[in-house]
Amino acid sequence: KSSPREVTMAKTVYMSDPAKILSYPFKGTDWVKKWAITSGLILVGFIPIIPTVLLLGYLGEIILRIVKDKQAPALPDWDDLSKYFSGGFKLFGVGVVYTLPAVLLMGIGYLGMFLPLFLMELGVMGESEALGLVFFGYIAGFGLIGIGAVLSMFTGMILPIAGSHAIVEEDFKAAFRLREIWSIFKANWEGFLVAYLILIGAGIFLYYVTYFLV
Repeated sequence: KSSPREVTMAKTVYMSDPAKILSYPFKGTDWVKKWAITSGLILVGFIPIIPTVLLLGYLGEIILRIVKDKQAPALPDWDDLSKYFSGGFKLFGVGVVYTLPAVLLMGIGYLGMFLPLFLMELGVMGESEALGLVFFGYIAGFGLIGIGAVLSMFTGMILPIAGSHAIVEEDFKAAFRLREIWSIFKANWEGFLVAYLILIGAGIFLYYVTYFLV
C-alpha cells in the first residue's frame, strides 16, 4: 500500500526538479504519437464522458507506474483501453462525489438569484413581492456561491490526492479515507501546493490565450 514514506520518496526523486515533471511528456519513444492521441481525445472532449474517462485512465496509469512501480515519469502506450476505461471510471466517480457539494451550492445560489426575476417575468408574482425575493435571493445566492467557490478550491487540491490514492490502492473507497489522504498530504504538502498553483496558472494562461485567439 502507498504510505507517506513513499510519497516523501516521490517528492525527493521527482519534485526536486519541477522542470523534469513539466518536460517528461515530450521525452521517450513515440512521444509524438502518444501526444497526438492524447490531444485528439482532448479536442473531442465535447463528446459526453468517453474521452474524459479515457484521459483520466491514462493519467491514472502514469500515477500507478510512478507511485507503485517506482518508475520515472513517462507517457505509456495507448495499448490497453480496457484498463484505461476501468481506472478512468474510478477517477471520474471520485471527481463527481468530491465536486458535487460545491456544484450544488453554486447551482442553488444561481437559482436563488434569478428565479424571482423569472417568476416576475412570467407574471406568477407581483413586482413588489418579487423585489423582496430578489433582494433576499441575491444575498443568499452570493453567499452560497462564495461558499461553493471556497469549497471547490479546497476539493481542487484534495481531489488529485484522493483519486491517486484510489488508483494506487485499487479501491474506490480509498478516495474517501480522509485520515489516510491527510497523512499523504502532510508528507508532501509543498509539492501538492506547487502542483496546484501550476495547474491554476496554466488554466489562467490558457484562458487568456484562448480569449485572445477568439
